Amino acid sequence: MSDPRLLLIGCGAFGRVHLAALRRLGVAAMAFDADEATATATGLPVAASIEAGLDACDAAIVVTPVPTHVPVATTVLRAGRDLFLEKPATETAAEAAALADLAGQMGCIAQVGLYFRFHPKAIALRRMVAAGEFGALHYLAARFSGLKRARGDSGALLNDAVHFADLLPWIAGEAPHRIFATLSDPLRRGREDLAVIQMMFPSGLTAMIEAGCVLPGRWPDAVVPGAETRKEVLVAGHDALAEVDFAAESFALRRGTHVPGENGAWLPRHAAREDVAIPAADPVEVVAAELAAFIEALRSRRAPEAGLRSGAVAPGRILDAARRSAQQARVVALEELA
Repeated sequence: MSDPRLLLIGCGAFGRVHLAALRRLGVAAMAFDADEATATATGLPVAASIEAGLDACDAAIVVTPVPTHVPVATTVLRAGRDLFLEKPATETAAEAAALADLAGQMGCIAQVGLYFRFHPKAIALRRMVAAGEFGALHYLAARFSGLKRARGDSGALLNDAVHFADLLPWIAGEAPHRIFATLSDPLRRGREDLAVIQMMFPSGLTAMIEAGCVLPGRWPDAVVPGAETRKEVLVAGHDALAEVDFAAESFALRRGTHVPGENGAWLPRHAAREDVAIPAADPVEVVAAELAAFIEALRSRRAPEAGLRSGAVAPGRILDAARRSAQQARVVALEELA
C-alpha cells in the first residue's frame, strides 16, 4: 500500500490531539464531524458524510462519543475500510467481540487507541517485568483519578479505569481471573464517578485500580484544560519496586528484597531510590506513536498488537465483571461471563 489517506471522524477535544499527531506524521487526511464547523476548523478537507469520506479514504480514525462507537465503527468496517477506534472501543465486551468478528469477516485491520501502551515509560516497565528485573510480581496498583469534568457520555469505568484494565494485565503478561469492585455515584447523576477495582490473577498477583473525577488531583492534566489529575502505576515484585507517574513524567525504582532478621522479623534490603531516565512524552507524541503503528499495520496487513480482541474484548470483560461485582457485592470470576 502507498501512503494511506485517513478519515478523522470526530474532531472535538481528543480529536484535536489526533489531528496534531497526523500533522506531525505528515499523513494525508480528511475530517468529518457531526458539527460541520468543528470539522472545518481542522483545516483538513471536510467530508460531506462519513460514507463520502470513506469513499475517498483507506481507513478511519474514530474519536466520537462512546455511545456512537459501535454504529460508526460498523459503518467503517462494512465499507471495507480499516479502523482505528479510540478507547473505550465499546461499552461492553460483547459489542467489542461483535466488531472483532466483523473486522475478521471483512478482512480489515482494527486497532484500539490504548494510549498508555505507547507511552515510553509503560513500554519500559513492561520490558523490565518481562526480563525478570522485578522477580515474581505480587502487587500492581494504578490510579487514574482527579478533579475534572464528569463526561456526559460515560462514567469512571469507560472514561478512566479502562486504561488500566488494559495496561496492568499487559504489563504483567497475565490476565486476571477474579474481580471485586465498588462503584459509587457521588454526584447523583446516574453514572459511576468513582470506581475501585481489585483484580486477582492465577499466579497470586493482586492488582488495584482507582478511577474517578471527584478526587484530589496533583498535576495539571495534559489533555483536559483546567483539570487536576493523578496517573500513576505502582509495581511491587520480589526483587524490585517501581513508581511511575505519567503526569509528572517520573520513574522511580528501588531494587532489593526482604531478608530474614532476628526474632522472626523480615527486613527490607533495598538500594537507594533510582530515577530511571526515560524521555518525557507529550500526548501528541504518544498518539503519533499509536497512529504510526496503525499505519504500519495497514502497510504490512499484519494484525496490530492492540487489536479488538486484546485491546477491547479483554478489558471490556474486566469492566463487565466490575459492574456485576458492584451490583451483587461479591467476587466475580471472569469465567462466569458469557
